[in-house]
Amino acid sequence: MSPYTDEKSLIRHVSQGDPKAFSEIYDRYKPALYRFVFNILKSADLTNDTCQEIFIKIWEDRTKLEEVLSFKYYLLTVGKNHSLNVLKKVLQEEKTHAIFIRNYIEINNEIEEKMQFDEYQDFINSVLLTLPPQSRKIFKLCRLQGMSYDEAALIVGVSRNIIKKHMVKSMKVFRVAVEKDLGIAVNVLSAMSFFACEY
Repeated sequence: MSPYTDEKSLIRHVSQGDPKAFSEIYDRYKPALYRFVFNILKSADLTNDTCQEIFIKIWEDRTKLEEVLSFKYYLLTVGKNHSLNVLKKVLQEEKTHAIFIRNYIEINNEIEEKMQFDEYQDFINSVLLTLPPQSRKIFKLCRLQGMSYDEAALIVGVSRNIIKKHMVKSMKVFRVAVEKDLGIAVNVLSAMSFFACEY
């Protein structure tokens, strides 16, 4: 049986630093506080931690209890304010975490794209080295610099038809190389779609 005659007596003893009185209000009001806080936070673990923090706060500010008319009302008021602060902090952390993840994904996508691009460029360069010098020069003009067959013909000093023949031969070499290198075949074949265009 409680040695405290009523709530006012119990709270008065808590305000005076009586640990047994504090233990009793903890046992008496924890269930109601838990239900109240859980309705805000929707997490059992977070609710348990928050309830502990609330009671610690009440113990630290126990001298204020002398002015309290209804401890339950006071407890739920403190509980609401503290729970909303916890919720705000959690949401901010989740937002920060979401931003971090989004940035991490974007950075990794950029790295992956860069690696694929570098792999593609290495592939193009390795195949170019197998072409005759004239074919290599024409390929660079038409595909890497985006010139038309007519423009390349003027620079090289040959006919448009010769430019086209060089490009057809070069494309055959590329297709064979792609078929042999299956590791990048899909990427290169998709990128090679522009190779099929004639100017």
